[in-house]
Amino acid sequence: MASPSVSSTSSSADSRVQTTFDLVNWDNLSSLACTFAQLPQGTGCHWEDQFSGGYNLVRFLHLHDPQKTVIVARVPLRSEGAMNEDHDSAISKRVESEVVTMKYIETRTAIPVPHVFHYNARAEEDVRSPYILMSKVDGVPLSSVWDDMNDDRRRIVLQQVIDILLELWSHRFDKKGALFDGADGSLCVYSSSLFVDPNETGTRHRLLTTSYSHAADYWLAYANTQLRDIDESNFGSDTKAYIHSQAWFMRSLIPALFDPSIDVHGCPLSPGDFHSQNIMITDINSSHPRITAIIDWEFSGPDFVSSFAQYPLFIVDHPHWDKDHPLRERNVRDQVIFDELILEAERNRNLVDNLQLSRLISDSYGIYLFHQAMYFPGMYPSVYPPLFAYVFGDDEDFSTDYYWALMENGILHKDKKRFEQEREVWLEACRVLGEEAVNVNMTRTEFKDLVSKSRERFDNEGSVCKWLASSQ
Repeated sequence: MASPSVSSTSSSADSRVQTTFDLVNWDNLSSLACTFAQLPQGTGCHWEDQFSGGYNLVRFLHLHDPQKTVIVARVPLRSEGAMNEDHDSAISKRVESEVVTMKYIETRTAIPVPHVFHYNARAEEDVRSPYILMSKVDGVPLSSVWDDMNDDRRRIVLQQVIDILLELWSHRFDKKGALFDGADGSLCVYSSSLFVDPNETGTRHRLLTTSYSHAADYWLAYANTQLRDIDESNFGSDTKAYIHSQAWFMRSLIPALFDPSIDVHGCPLSPGDFHSQNIMITDINSSHPRITAIIDWEFSGPDFVSSFAQYPLFIVDHPHWDKDHPLRERNVRDQVIFDELILEAERNRNLVDNLQLSRLISDSYGIYLFHQAMYFPGMYPSVYPPLFAYVFGDDEDFSTDYYWALMENGILHKDKKRFEQEREVWLEACRVLGEEAVNVNMTRTEFKDLVSKSRERFDNEGSVCKWLASSQ
């Protein structure tokens, strides 16, 4: 067997790409691929294109067989600072669940996906990394052609997307989580924290290890935990009262946005990233473009109905877009077409009932904005104005006045007073101990430990000692 030629160059600036490239034994991985492709002894192969995304490095192995087979090798991206047992375990679970999900899709649905030839969810000595070896699918990513498609072709593609969504909609599971093979060979759903860094101890990580019966329960627990995290972190911050009021406002929306009754029939199987870069398409210049596969099933699994029932991301306005962004008008047209097509598809399948996917998706804008704000706090400046306008039906942004009313004379008045007191305590600690010793990122517990150890340096009648006495 000819030794594969491996180029160490990469167009990505992500340092994890080179770290991962150097970690993997590509010679051994190519040998394994040829073995599972059942090539005759001595058949050669070579590596060609590679690219990377947010989580994986992908390379194409070209086999020197009569069919000119191409095998896609995908390995998780690693960083030098994340080579430990917890990360290894988290990555292994991610790979295992993705393969189980892909095999489920391949065998139990008509949705086209790459075929998995072989995989290893652990970093064995031969390859030194988990990996998946899968078939290469025909076509190009929809993202590369969608903007140039005319309305008729986009309509044909949306019809196929709807067929895929309705099929996934019909596969229900008893809880939110990730798919795994059980010890007895049965399919299991585990409540899972696959979706976050294992070193992350924030809200989402802790909640994903718990099972919730419906989205309203999950989001209420999420919001309450977020409020506790805000309360505990950044002790003495002068913006904490405002941030706390924003989080309180988000929690107040949950009963109106999330209907527990829509989850009583279980959680549909949800793709983790149903975006246009993961939809492969061919015949793009013909009158009937065709979806050839949905790729990248990482982080997929059963999810709440409200999370599933969303417009495909490639026909949704990005929160950072300006109001006059040229694609906004086209997305409106595409969503109208989508609504028309999915309702027609439901009628053809006799799926018209009280829990229509079409109705849920057409009413999903508020939930979409809520998800963006909760999962991606960096989106707050872009997401809050349209979310506030959606809730109050007014384009005028009076959110600052609203939050101030809550804090000054309303239900959050006591919380505001407490945060102001903590600010005074923090400022006194800075004056006495110095700003180098008292930083702005300390948790409540860290701050308390710090000032307790230096209690004799503070005035007994000052803010610090009074606060310590009240917090015993």
